[in-house]
Amino acid sequence: MSACSEMLSWKLFNETDGLPVAYKTLMLEFVPGWIFTFEYLPWLWAMFGSMLIGLSGVLPLLVIPLDESVNLKSGESANLLKTLLSFAVGGLLGDVFLHSLPEIWANDAAKNGGQPSMYSGILLLSGLIVFVVAEKLFSVITKLSERIENQPLKLTPEVLNNNIKGYDSFLSKAEVTDKRNITGYLNLLANAIDNFTHGLSVGGAFLVSLRLGCLTTFAILVHEIPHEVGDFAILLKSGFTRWDAAKGQLITAGGGLVGSLFAIFFSGASNSLEARTSWILPFTSGSFLHIALVTVLPDLLKEEDPRESLKQLSALLFGIFIMAFVTNALE
Repeated sequence: MSACSEMLSWKLFNETDGLPVAYKTLMLEFVPGWIFTFEYLPWLWAMFGSMLIGLSGVLPLLVIPLDESVNLKSGESANLLKTLLSFAVGGLLGDVFLHSLPEIWANDAAKNGGQPSMYSGILLLSGLIVFVVAEKLFSVITKLSERIENQPLKLTPEVLNNNIKGYDSFLSKAEVTDKRNITGYLNLLANAIDNFTHGLSVGGAFLVSLRLGCLTTFAILVHEIPHEVGDFAILLKSGFTRWDAAKGQLITAGGGLVGSLFAIFFSGASNSLEARTSWILPFTSGSFLHIALVTVLPDLLKEEDPRESLKQLSALLFGIFIMAFVTNALE
């Protein structure tokens, strides 16, 4: 086995030394043996996760009518999504504070002979700040598109006096159509940037471990579904057909692929062990903190129903508990 590849069997069993022997026996008995012959390829999993996130704006629309998209922001569907998001936030926070940070500090101590170092802290802050800047850029582009969409038409004296020729009226309609299309294109540009940052997180997570990659993909996917459906509605409002809007969403999904491949191939790590000792682990930890505390948690704090708030808090704590159990029992 080369240093660049890890077998799934190694990841399943060598990372589960704390589990009872019965667990390993059940895995060998019920899981087909051919599964353990596959190599764990972080870049392949990262591409799959990024594609899944990028397609989240297209796949739900195959089964969800457009006029029912409001249910994702209110009602039982919204409550279920918020509960899942709460669990995802707890999982991300638990993984960062109970697993990633202790491992980062241990690696720093081993490298520096037990001496404290600011290197990992700077990298963690860098990951957080990079995602803050990306989100600010996303917000600026979104506000610009809204401003163009809501810009009132300029009424000339000829229009006010109802003294307008049909040719001039045709030009005015074309101008309005162009403005609406610009709104849609700006929305697609913002989505591409957003997907690129998601790809960075997913790529770095799968490079560290399969477990962390799946958790990160789940958290981003659940959070993005209602937003992507809303973006699809914006494209339709901007003059796109349903097929053109779907093609636009597919194109922006490429931003996630680029981001995930960028994180993997420029990480300086060829396997999970090197990823734990390189800059990618603290950097992605900072990005996870941004996703959990800046992107997702503020939406959960808007909940006014005490019963739903209690459910969300319980789901968050359960997510932390699960990650604590995984950290202590599976590694």
